[in-house]
Amino acid sequence: MLRGAQLSIRTGFITHDPVPQALIDAITELQITRQSPRGGFQMKLRLAKGGPVETEMLPGGMFTPGKRFIFSLMIDGVRTVLLDGFVARYDVAQANDAGKATLSVTGGDVTQLMDQYDITGLPMPGMPPMGQVAFILARWTPLGVIPAILPPPSWTIPNPVNGWHIQQGTDYGHVNRLARACGYVFLVEPTEQEGVTTAYWGPDLGGLTPGGNFNSQGLSMLPALTVNMDQASNVETLSFSFDGTQKLLPYLLSQEIRATGLTIPIPIPGEILSPPMGPGWIPYARFSKLADLGRNSDRETQARLDIPELVMRGLGEAAQASRVIGASGTLDLARYGRALVPGRLVPVRGAGPHHDGVYLVKSVTTSIKRGSLKQNFQLSKNAHGSYTQEVAA
Repeated sequence: MLRGAQLSIRTGFITHDPVPQALIDAITELQITRQSPRGGFQMKLRLAKGGPVETEMLPGGMFTPGKRFIFSLMIDGVRTVLLDGFVARYDVAQANDAGKATLSVTGGDVTQLMDQYDITGLPMPGMPPMGQVAFILARWTPLGVIPAILPPPSWTIPNPVNGWHIQQGTDYGHVNRLARACGYVFLVEPTEQEGVTTAYWGPDLGGLTPGGNFNSQGLSMLPALTVNMDQASNVETLSFSFDGTQKLLPYLLSQEIRATGLTIPIPIPGEILSPPMGPGWIPYARFSKLADLGRNSDRETQARLDIPELVMRGLGEAAQASRVIGASGTLDLARYGRALVPGRLVPVRGAGPHHDGVYLVKSVTTSIKRGSLKQNFQLSKNAHGSYTQEVAA
């Protein structure tokens, strides 16, 4: 690791203890990817003949599928939990040359476990969508999963006498299906406390969803990504893209004027959930009628959605399709001094007035090797330019 940076790996299903130092010493490369809606990791280790990894850890079940590893990184006294992961598989590559054998351990976040067991048919009587989500996520609280559930604008409690909902598929699949039906998103993110994860089920609010963008002083952002500013630059590469054909405006057709037979289109702009992140508003390029969203995907009821539910679906689609400006690059964490985290807001400066401004961190891949600590990142925003000329460095 670099000076001023410290990698911490803890293991344990319920309690979390530091891994043996021999495991840390054997790591040749660690890659952690976090992107919506899921994250994962790959850890490569030297498999020295007769060494502790081969003779103790591997036979002792250290890398058994389902084993929990919590990766955190401390840079200049600031700790960031990179991933709370669970092993999915491992691969051993032997070699004739001494010291060339490797062990690759691959895994994902807690959604990997949520998506393993199909318990279709589990009854959930008298539960609206948010009740079903709370019922399912409660099963994962022993692993530190804390639900953050926002109720839909319109919901009813079904009468159990008339039948009840049943779970369809895995926990992750069922919760995700309910989120799509309501125009919501389901995101699982580690918190600042190791072993505690937030499971957010609610509207796509971009950087306003639970993820650390607020503190006691109000809105909080990551330090600015700086390019083309000599010694102040802290990114290695930074490029931008703009797809002006993807911004979507869903609409409903109102047929209230029955005397004339006229229909009135009612637009559902994404700016309601995703306010412009700059002064340069981007016009809509696609228009879509919400005809296909007129029925709930729940096969048990096939009941028509009411207007509030339709509007939430349209808002969710429009908000996600509004972020048509993208940025990608490579960051040296030793110069930046922090770790980028998906879902956080970060300013960009030095890229020119058209591309400067606040962006949403979309995905991050952290690559850790001896003497190297870098992140590949993707950002997005929904408007050109910046509202302010000054940002925190």
